[in-house]
Amino acid sequence: MPWWLVVVIIAYALNAVAAVVDKVLLSKSIGNPAVYAFYIALLSMLGWVLAPFGVRIPASDEFALNMGAGIVFTFALLFLFKGLKKGESSRITPFVGALSPVFVWLFSYFLLPERLSLQGIGALVFLVVGSLVLVERGGDKHARGGGGFGAACVSAILFGFSYTLTKYNFNHQPFVSAFVWMRLGAFLGGAFLLLSARNRKDILHPPHSATKNTGWFFFGQAAGACSFVLVNYAISLANVSLVNALQGVQYVFLLVMVWLLSWINPALLHERMHGKALAQKIIAIGIIGAGFVLLL
Repeated sequence: MPWWLVVVIIAYALNAVAAVVDKVLLSKSIGNPAVYAFYIALLSMLGWVLAPFGVRIPASDEFALNMGAGIVFTFALLFLFKGLKKGESSRITPFVGALSPVFVWLFSYFLLPERLSLQGIGALVFLVVGSLVLVERGGDKHARGGGGFGAACVSAILFGFSYTLTKYNFNHQPFVSAFVWMRLGAFLGGAFLLLSARNRKDILHPPHSATKNTGWFFFGQAAGACSFVLVNYAISLANVSLVNALQGVQYVFLLVMVWLLSWINPALLHERMHGKALAQKIIAIGIIGAGFVLLL
């Protein structure tokens, strides 16, 4: 198994943990998704602890691309959290993960010299189709447009553009240097959220229900931060379209975690984890697994 694939598996397992914590806090404690996005952007500055290991002053065009990748990433998170606020984590997260590799592939076709092999395209198709099967809910009104899927679609486009810019930056700059400057861009994206009066109020004066869950917030963000660093490292090593498409592996971990939490405490997460809904998700995992096998 390629080293980058091992890195991606660990990264998406950690990201599944972060996604579950995000959903619980957004449902129970944090009313405004911009608050969540802002504090994640603020925490992204911790990436500068890597600065002594290789940061350099970028050229003006490199700096602009670094800032752009970080800013777009923060707004991709914002729309993801808007989607999670309204919909099920076991559907919104796969929906974003299913669409973002398609946009990564489209953007990278014009911005990067990368081209997928026939086997790679086959893996991409399986991973995306499996993710979409997780989302499909037949005649349910929340299967399209509503239930957070509009915001999730915007998030997928922004993630696709951000990941493509990230790969471009890693192709033209040392990993550590590009990474830490993009964290500054993510922080600037968070600062833009303060332009809204409502966001400023909610960010600077959070409700007690949000502050009492600070420990869970930092736990989730620690898992998410480790995942983010590993995903970026994998992007620097391998094809960005495949790394992004492998989010399908995350949904296997996510499904197991959500099922366990739904069984232990049904009131914690409002997820459909029985009957046809559960069978559909298991079938989707099988399709995702087929795509994973193609990459081995």
